[in-house]
Amino acid sequence: MSNTAGNASPSWAKEQFTKLAIATQRKVWTRRADTWDHSNDAGMLNVAAAAVELANAQPGMVCVDLGCGGGRLALELARRGATVIGVDVSGAMVDRMLGLAREEGLDTVSGRVSPIEHVVLEANSIDLVISNYAFHHLLDADKGKVVTTVYGWLKPGGVFITSDMMLGRGATSGDRQVIKSKVRAMAKKGVPGYWRILKNAGRYIFRLRERPITPEAWMKLYSAAGFVDLSSKNIVAEAHIVRGVKPLA
Repeated sequence: MSNTAGNASPSWAKEQFTKLAIATQRKVWTRRADTWDHSNDAGMLNVAAAAVELANAQPGMVCVDLGCGGGRLALELARRGATVIGVDVSGAMVDRMLGLAREEGLDTVSGRVSPIEHVVLEANSIDLVISNYAFHHLLDADKGKVVTTVYGWLKPGGVFITSDMMLGRGATSGDRQVIKSKVRAMAKKGVPGYWRILKNAGRYIFRLRERPITPEAWMKLYSAAGFVDLSSKNIVAEAHIVRGVKPLA
């Protein structure tokens, strides 16, 4: 018998919420496909550049970019000689990445349209998995599942890099300082800024779209999955990069 609002199990409710969240994200990022990578936000550019440098992609490496968007990281990895699979929930974003790759003559870039949580790849087949500002959209439980899944994809010695919004919801003085600085910056934009503050407050406080966790929480997820040689670095404001390596044996 099908579930209804009156007798829905927790697992059924979570499944419905996840489906709604994926559909919402697909709609949002499809709408932004033509403009998102044109952003000149210095902080975002610095985070992306730092993630790529830390990745240290080499010719012949097989890499996966989870939440690739229009391909900012994927294309840079390909320029360095890597074969790259870009994954995004938005087909428009993937199409944009592939179009830019064709314009540059980068024939080692391929794309998959899929939620991050649903990607399937061969075990022990990938040298590097990277993700930039994508995981904070996932439910906390799904973050852990994806980290474990990524571990399975990687070859021994493979690397997993996550660069993202990493903070709690105001529990520490550091969290509160970051939140205050963001609010002040948006408030300076006048009415549009105030409207953005209200929207972001709802997304963040109630975890409608923004579900960040702290760098320490990320390190625990990496460690639980089996990653070693863990490191975490703050790049700018709330942005951190976490790196882990799959053991050789």
